[in-house]
Amino acid sequence: MDANQIQFEDDLLIIEDVSRAIEENEFEPYVQPCFDLVAMRPMVGEVLARWTLPEDGTLVPASAFIPTLERTHTVCGLDWYIIDAMCEFLGEQLKTLVVPPVAFNISSQHVSDEHFAERLTATTDWRGVDPVFVSIEFSQDLIAQDERLAQTLIPSLINAGYSVIVDNYCAGPEALAPLMRMGIVTIKVSAGLWRDSPIEDVRALASAADELGVALIAEGVETADELKMLRHEGFLFAQGYHLARPMSLENYVELCTSRAGQ
Repeated sequence: MDANQIQFEDDLLIIEDVSRAIEENEFEPYVQPCFDLVAMRPMVGEVLARWTLPEDGTLVPASAFIPTLERTHTVCGLDWYIIDAMCEFLGEQLKTLVVPPVAFNISSQHVSDEHFAERLTATTDWRGVDPVFVSIEFSQDLIAQDERLAQTLIPSLINAGYSVIVDNYCAGPEALAPLMRMGIVTIKVSAGLWRDSPIEDVRALASAADELGVALIAEGVETADELKMLRHEGFLFAQGYHLARPMSLENYVELCTSRAGQ
């Protein structure tokens, strides 16, 4: 058996396992909050897929299945499962508690789906969720490389009432204005950019965003010293393990409730 055949059979086993896990509700949404650093409460929650084995509670790492689903173009089914599950949760919570918007970091494979915005609207309508509570994340590289995204999908999402967040932003202040012209006003800055760039460049990026009215979220904040530096240089929003790790929906509601009055 050659390497390609072995890879094919391994992929097939993973795809079958994921399909079974979806049918048996072994996947659930988890949320990692992004924080408003002034009020110190969540301003948006990034939705992640968690797969827990029912037999012993083992958490299956995303690296064990996401690369295969991406490579074999079978990841969209999992994306839609998580979107629907999270919208169901939002629809119930919004009856009694106003929670922050959530952001779905979906696969690039949805870009070619001309009906993505329509399907998302059908899902949020069905679950009773106003589009204002839903954002879709796309990486800066994907926006730059795929014209369909900038010309078709992003406008259709924004016109339908959803917001779009740029993920893994690695550019300077000059790239902010073109994104704003698309209607994008929230940008997640790569940890590699704010951590490795000269402090003057970090300060200039935060200043430009403030002038344009763009919300910059510093990704990957791991220490108190990093958070202190980002605040000093003008960042108003951040995400990372120092602030909060990905959490269950129950814990997310508890966090939002506890910080609501602050």
